Amino acid sequence: MLACDVVIIGSGLAALAAAVAARESAASVVVISKRPFAHSGSSAMTSGGYAAVVDQSGDDSIATHIDDTLRGGAFIADPRLVATLCHEAGASVEKMMLLGALFATAADGAWRRSGAGDHSRVRSLGAVDHIGLSFVRPVGERVKALGVTVIDHASVIDVVTSGATCGVVAADTKGGQLFGVVAPSVVIATGGAGQVYPVTSNPVESTGDGYALALRAGAELRDMEFVQFYPWRCTDPFGSARVAVQPSTFLNGGHLFNAVGRRFMADYDPVRLEATTRDVAARAIYEQVTAGDGVGGGVRLDLSALDDETLERTNPKLARGIARKGIDHRSYPFVVTPEAHFMMGGVVIDEHGATSVGGLFAAGEAAGGVHGANRITNNALPEAWVFGTRAGHSAAAHAAAAHRDHAAAVAERLASRQREVDPKEARDWDADVLRRRIQQTAWHTIGIMRTGGQLAAGDHEFTAIGAELAALQPATVPDLVRREELTAQAWVGAAVAKAGLLRTESRGAHARRDFPTTDAGWHGHIVLSGRIPDLAATFVPTAAAPQAVPMNVMAS
Repeated sequence: MLACDVVIIGSGLAALAAAVAARESAASVVVISKRPFAHSGSSAMTSGGYAAVVDQSGDDSIATHIDDTLRGGAFIADPRLVATLCHEAGASVEKMMLLGALFATAADGAWRRSGAGDHSRVRSLGAVDHIGLSFVRPVGERVKALGVTVIDHASVIDVVTSGATCGVVAADTKGGQLFGVVAPSVVIATGGAGQVYPVTSNPVESTGDGYALALRAGAELRDMEFVQFYPWRCTDPFGSARVAVQPSTFLNGGHLFNAVGRRFMADYDPVRLEATTRDVAARAIYEQVTAGDGVGGGVRLDLSALDDETLERTNPKLARGIARKGIDHRSYPFVVTPEAHFMMGGVVIDEHGATSVGGLFAAGEAAGGVHGANRITNNALPEAWVFGTRAGHSAAAHAAAAHRDHAAAVAERLASRQREVDPKEARDWDADVLRRRIQQTAWHTIGIMRTGGQLAAGDHEFTAIGAELAALQPATVPDLVRREELTAQAWVGAAVAKAGLLRTESRGAHARRDFPTTDAGWHGHIVLSGRIPDLAATFVPTAAAPQAVPMNVMAS
């Protein structure tokens, strides 16, 4: 077994920030990554937008960023976390640049910024080449240079606790061996759970592991009913390739039309139209498709108002794809459709990234409370860095104060897991069949539009799948890993369904046909604890606060 002060699970921006912070606090650190370190995860493949107030001399301010974030999340985000994010996002840019992150600038050296309809000011910086790898790759190299031990192609299957955190049990997915890491502090930075759904922007490793690990360790989740669907995946002419249309497109003249040529967004947001929040746009497009007014599973996108320079500046990936195909963006009938994109909910943390379990921390998309009912554009990467940094410092401090011998508990759990792998007793099963079953259940029960009946059916099916998986006997370590990933997906599905069933209103990304309006009595968050089949959902009211604009998910 290995031993260190802090184990970090993941290799996206939150994990990298935590590793830097923990090393700067003199902790020994092990990072465990499912896929190649600093080259995988959502942070690496994102478009690299980074919302931050880096200059308050103009018309922008931290207070305005806070207000935009709270308002976009229907005022149920944790105000402490939102304030922390917005106050520290600007300073985090300078820190990231010192570590090698490459932010885009104009020819005169000024920041290259973009706007979006859910920000009241133009404050989003961008990565060079418009891809998150420009942040993740150089910072990852710096992490290695700081002396962090990196184990990639490995999957954590247990956070071991005995009164407090003791370490982790993980699987070497290439070598097919289990191993333990003894550590008084663990940071969950595993990203989201997009693979619960059949169509997603998330990479294959986003299977919700962190949420399941946290629940089994005794921590709580919150806001799991709020799943963001990115509205504008361009499927024609790009098919299954992931080409996203950027939100700034709709501030520059991009329009959406249904099959009969009507610009339908006026029905859903008559003020901002296409430049609305993601939850409203996804719901609007979905409604057009289900009403029979869709085109090719989505709606038409008209880019005729954008000149070449604007298209290249705001949508470089889209522009490159168009050039390769030799088509004219001014006349081509593009089709866009929604895809599962981001989990607003996650592990309950305080402003230091600490959970209710001593020594267990969480950051990035794995954590909840920052975004409330809906994440506004480009707040994900600064959230990852700000709270990854805080979690790393806090984890190092906790480890320095710990004086317990954790090795026995980790060794015992490792031995128990090793006994689960038995080729003689293994049962035949098809992981792909179960994965498709989970994904189809998710799309039909916890998708963009929901009803109580759908949510109850989803809860029942996810719980049944979880029970089936628990009864399976893996023959090999890779089988064990696949079983644990699918179990995490089933648990996430059940968490979304249970929370959504309890919240009898529509708010942000949670839209119910049977309760189509926003209800002030549901101002608060839903906390989940335990494990399926006994996962419990509890509503926690929040003190009086400004209310979101009343929502009706049915088009006027």
